[in-house]
Amino acid sequence: MVREDIFYVDAKTKIVDFLATEFDDFPIKLQNRFLNFFPNIFNYEEESVKYKPSIMFTNNIDAIIKAMPNPSKIELFCDENEHMFASRLKSIVPFCRLDWSVYVNVAPGAITYGIFRNFNSIKEPGFEEIIFNSQTLRDKSDKVFGVYVRPESSFTVKMKSLRGRVININFALDIKTVNDWDDEIHEFVEASFFKLKTTARKLNEVKTLYRNIFKNVLKNINGTICVVVDKDYTRVCSETGDDMFEDGIWLKEPIQLSKLFLSSHAYHEEKLTAMANVFFTMLNLDGITIVDNSGCILAYNVFIEANLKTAGNIIGGARKRAAYTIINSRKRGIVGLYFQSHDGEMFWAPVKK
Repeated sequence: MVREDIFYVDAKTKIVDFLATEFDDFPIKLQNRFLNFFPNIFNYEEESVKYKPSIMFTNNIDAIIKAMPNPSKIELFCDENEHMFASRLKSIVPFCRLDWSVYVNVAPGAITYGIFRNFNSIKEPGFEEIIFNSQTLRDKSDKVFGVYVRPESSFTVKMKSLRGRVININFALDIKTVNDWDDEIHEFVEASFFKLKTTARKLNEVKTLYRNIFKNVLKNINGTICVVVDKDYTRVCSETGDDMFEDGIWLKEPIQLSKLFLSSHAYHEEKLTAMANVFFTMLNLDGITIVDNSGCILAYNVFIEANLKTAGNIIGGARKRAAYTIINSRKRGIVGLYFQSHDGEMFWAPVKK
């Protein structure tokens, strides 16, 4: 019997280098515990429930909390050393399913563990954007260290530091392009509101709303396709009689999430959240969800017949073949689509012209 051991040596080297440069005096023993735990992050499971935990390693969790407008922090454990690291995370990670993040605060003679989050409107930036765009924390980055770790997909983990460095660690055995979710969703959101006319402030709010919805999609939905069409798409189709999205549920009155709070300075947070949840549910159903580029939700549970010729030489399931059938369709009025598969692959792609 011939035995061969294969290790992700390069990934380990890069992670060690990242911690060394972005977190001064990160304890070596804690580093080793973290490296042992690291491969579990994107496939963490307890009692048959899967989690996508986000973890902040810092030397000053209070300074990070202070940078958020409406934060909450719950300390759960305090140890003298790193020996209980894996056990502590096992106890804490389930809270991540409820939108909390784990923190591990490293101080001389003590390692404290807990959870934290920012309570904000669904139309406001989340704590990650707030923390990593905080000029106050950036100015203190020689004294306040923070390394944030979160799964980006089923094979990629992202690490970000308060000093501004970002790395993606890819565990896929085949060669995959590691798409940065933030970049992909930015392109999708821009396309989804390209023809929405409103003030700059309100436009920014509705775009943030979309980003927050799709962050929830990334964390909690196995796969989805959301197609963006031009705001005149249905009129064009009725004239030509050529609609590849005919097999689906089209809403009599399109849902305009933007109008729930764009019509005035006041808005109803509970109603806004409830309607965002309706959109989330549509995205979680089989088939395709269709929106237009003025911010309207038009249809869901839409099915198309995958065209193997236009889909091209695509390796993947029915969802991916459907996505590339649309991308290569060259259909007038279709702008592009957001794709997310059950194995974590995701991208935004414009339709070929």
